[in-house]
Amino acid sequence: MWIPTEHSDEENLRWCWLRAVEWGSWPVFISQPIAPLALLFFPWWAVILATIGANAIWTLFVRYKVVDPALAFFGAIVVRFKWITCPVAAYALWHRDMRAVAMMALLWPLLILVMPGWPAQIGVIQEMFMGCLGYQRTGRS
Repeated sequence: MWIPTEHSDEENLRWCWLRAVEWGSWPVFISQPIAPLALLFFPWWAVILATIGANAIWTLFVRYKVVDPALAFFGAIVVRFKWITCPVAAYALWHRDMRAVAMMALLWPLLILVMPGWPAQIGVIQEMFMGCLGYQRTGRS
């Protein structure tokens, strides 16, 4: 878990900015290690629609309402498993002669960059994370 007292203000600001970027489209972000595995069991179009649908629900009901630093911290760790799940899922799909879907599994972290979404106000989310870390807004200069 991120412990803000063990870091400088600059490091805390950077950490909150990174988590805010991820939180803005968290379902798409967290799909990086999950979707390639889902492609083994579900049609490719269903995985894409589920990801976009989850992101739409996230945008409407969660994004600016609540932030959870612990969830964001662990999400950033879980996403690193994409380096295992993407090639493993691609290998399995390739051997099922599902070559196009195998490429989709392998390239999922790049494909999410072109998925339709709704732009996030990163600064607003960053301030929410900063508030969770104990920083108080002092006004603008």
